[in-house]
Parts: sequence; structure tokens; C-alpha cells
Amino acid sequence: MSRSLPQNWIDGTLHSLNVLRDLGWPGAIVHPSLSVFRQKPSAKSRKTKNLQWRFLPDKADDPRPFAGRTNRGQGKRLSIEGTCGTTDPWEAAIIAVAASQERWRSLHQQLEQQQREQGQALSVYWERWYAHEEQQPRNNRNRWLSDKRHLWNGPTGLGLQPWATTKRIERISSNDFLEFFLIIRKYCEVKGISVDDTRRQYKTLIRNLFREAKSDFPALNCPQFPVIRKQVK
Repeated sequence: MSRSLPQNWIDGTLHSLNVLRDLGWPGAIVHPSLSVFRQKPSAKSRKTKNLQWRFLPDKADDPRPFAGRTNRGQGKRLSIEGTCGTTDPWEAAIIAVAASQERWRSLHQQLEQQQREQGQALSVYWERWYAHEEQQPRNNRNRWLSDKRHLWNGPTGLGLQPWATTKRIERISSNDFLEFFLIIRKYCEVKGISVDDTRRQYKTLIRNLFREAKSDFPALNCPQFPVIRKQVK
């Protein structure tokens, strides 16, 4: 690495050093944007002299949910970053390269695990079950199918719950259902519709999807839903 630092870094007017451009790193790095930087003071944390590292991967290559964008994909993309634990830029560059590579590997491992889980998520069995039911003759067929799509895609639909689309079905927990039915109760109370009837419809659909999954998970049992007691005001 080059051993001369930019003068504006020395003067304190430059707060970030690019590992390739400014520090002359000779080897491979995770992304050309990898930099070490001085942490800015904030109201919540005191300024530390130790340098930090960060990089922002290309959006198409970012393994994080929503490519690192906040607010469920509607906000700003955040850099991947960490601490160097040193004030020396040359030492910081060595640490930044190693730490960023390890973080990058970990993120990709998480992505691969998530993709494996998604292949056996509740959403897979929803698609399979709905395709079967769509072919069945029944009275008020269009209305019946519309109601089921609403249970999956509606404002409080199962398809909006992360555990229904990213978690393998056998790993869905009673706590996932507890939180979901609390959401249902609050929604029904605001809309002035029957909580019990709405919960019953969701429970029926969930049991159907679990039965659909038994061909892949023979030991899978239909869930025992937690009891949600009405709050006394």
C-alpha cells in the first residue's frame, strides 16, 4: 500500500479514505466503494477516534432484504459497515478488507439459507392448494375464490407476514401465530367486523395449507393456535 495520506485527510477536512484510491490497497476487495472513515458525532453517541469501514454493493448483487433499502424497500439504501478498532488508516484498511469479506460471506450464507427456506414456506403450499381448489366445482365459486385470495393478499393477509414467505413451514412457531392474530384483532376492532369470524376463516385456511404440506413433511401436525383472551378495559 502507498504510505502517503491525502493532505486534506491530514488537515481533517477529508473524513473518508477509499481503500483502493486513497490507500493503494494491492489485493482483492469486496467492492470498489470500500472505505475507512471517521465517525461523525451524534446526539446518541460520543465521537470515537477509532475508524470505521463501509461499502455499498451494487443493488443487483446485494444479498440483504430489499437490497439494503430501509422502510421495506421504500427508503434509502444503507452501507454495510463495521468498526476497525484503530485510529491508524493503514491498520484500518487491513482490518476493513478482512472484516468486509467475512461480512459479505455471512450475508450470502444467510441469503442461501433463506432461499432454501422459501422453497418450503407456507406461500409455496398456498400456491399449490389454491391451484387445486381453483379447479373444484362449487356454488358461488368466484366469490369463494375471491374470499380465499383476500385472506392471503388482503390488508392483513397471510401473504404479508414474513414468516409465511421466508420461513420453512415446519419452523413456524406459535408465537408467529400469536402475533398474527393480535394484528387481526386490532384490524377487526378498527373496521368494526367480527374478530371471531375472521380468525376462524384464517385458522381454516392455515390448517388447509398445513395439510397440503404433509406430502413434503409427513410428520407435520396442524398447528394448535394460541388462545387470545379479550382485554378487559
